[in-house]
Amino acid sequence: MRGGPPHSLYAIIIESMEPADSIRRLGFARWYERRLIEGHAWFISGFICIVAIAATMEELSFRGSVARLLAYVIVIAAAAAIGIYGLVRYQQILSEAEQLGEHATCRACGAYARFRLISSSQVRCRKCDNEWCLIQPGKPE
Repeated sequence: MRGGPPHSLYAIIIESMEPADSIRRLGFARWYERRLIEGHAWFISGFICIVAIAATMEELSFRGSVARLLAYVIVIAAAAAIGIYGLVRYQQILSEAEQLGEHATCRACGAYARFRLISSSQVRCRKCDNEWCLIQPGKPE
């Protein structure tokens, strides 16, 4: 071990800081838009994999060579793995965006996405200087 935190703990810390760093760099509205685009790109990838599985299954025949059968099985397995991963990522990204989007409105003045990050979880409204917690610490996003 190199003297740092275990890899899994380090990954959890980095993942929990990631939305704050991106929001600070891009602003909430751009961050939210990019997350939706990324999530839907994963959804489209998953859908394309489902179509690839269906097309490969339709073409699959047990009369050909073993090598051809093996190639079809590999294509189906790879498309299934990528498709499942893509749909899981889609759900995770949209859940994160929805959760943070629900907390992006200032309770004092009602301004949406008009805030500045003051820490990795706290924000301050640009309109009325109200502070609130945008990112719940310790909760997986």
